[in-house]
Amino acid sequence: MDFEFYRNFITVAETGNLTTASKKLALAQPALSAQIKTLEHYYCAKLIQTARGKRRLTLTEAGEAFLGKARQICRTEETILLDMQSFNKKASGTLRFSVSPAKSTFFINTYLRPFASAYPEICFQLREEAVSAQTRHIAENSSDFAFANAPLPSPQLFAAHKTQKEYFYAVYSPQANCGLDPQQPLTPKQLQNIPVCCNFGCYSLLRKACLKYGFMPKIRFIATTNTAALAFVQDGSGVAIVSASGRDDFPQGLLRQQLADDELYFEQTLFWSQKDRLSATAQLFLDFYLAAAATDRT
Repeated sequence: MDFEFYRNFITVAETGNLTTASKKLALAQPALSAQIKTLEHYYCAKLIQTARGKRRLTLTEAGEAFLGKARQICRTEETILLDMQSFNKKASGTLRFSVSPAKSTFFINTYLRPFASAYPEICFQLREEAVSAQTRHIAENSSDFAFANAPLPSPQLFAAHKTQKEYFYAVYSPQANCGLDPQQPLTPKQLQNIPVCCNFGCYSLLRKACLKYGFMPKIRFIATTNTAALAFVQDGSGVAIVSASGRDDFPQGLLRQQLADDELYFEQTLFWSQKDRLSATAQLFLDFYLAAAATDRT
């Protein structure tokens, strides 16, 4: 028997009127009447009776019993449907990520490991690379997601979700002869004539901030990652300007000061293809990430 017949019988019983039920179901009244007759014929029992001159239907004793069974059948069918959908949604396959090198440990600990624990059948590939490579791999569909801590070139080409801000810090060795006082506020103006090490992502914002004070930053070393800039200054060879969140660890023994400038920050960004549809497994990760990011912000 068609499950729709049971559902429609329930609607007829609840409304007590064929005309009302047919409108609610968007089904022609003759077709609905035929379904009731089919049920009565199939189960060899009169289910509905009408009194002369009255438009309201009443259930027979058999109809009352049938109504309870019909509801039970529909509930069972809905449970089966949800169970089968959960099997279809069972997470499997491989998710591919491109992550900024400075954020890989943070991303793994905060998002990837908890997700992997919840979905043990999923495998993972992770590239550590600069945002320029991330955008290329998303565009080529060789990565499902990218996690960046630098501005996206052509952001209109991607779907994205931004989370916490990363502010700019000056990081340097105690042996560096840079004239900075870690106990005092630091502005971009104080970087004038100091050898600066940074990554390409930080440079454009740093340059803009320094130009407000009438000078160009003295770039001694520039690389694709924060890690390289921090490694270069460990012997006192200048000041590294890097973006970081409050949770980030810097190499042991280095001093750090946040730059006091409201425009010197990046936003951590998860982004993915805007034109390619996410797989079911990728959508599971996105839902997990958004929930975790929302919790992390509160």
